[in-house]
Amino acid sequence: MNQEKKDYWMNELRPYRFRIIWTTVFFLLALILLWIGFGKTLVLLIFAAIGYIIGKMRDEDLDIYSLIDSVRSMIGI
Repeated sequence: MNQEKKDYWMNELRPYRFRIIWTTVFFLLALILLWIGFGKTLVLLIFAAIGYIIGKMRDEDLDIYSLIDSVRSMIGI
């Protein structure tokens, strides 16, 4: 695909990017649920969330206390 066509499609799909992304994410989640089951998928998502949190802490030089404060502010404690 040449650059002209790529730019055209990127501009055409830009208003729908979040719909496309979230539809794809939830479609893949549904496939995983059907393929390996609810319990295993839940464990997989928990480990992925923990990995994301650890990566975010390392990227932004956060400590555990600032992470706890941000979680508390999100849930309103």
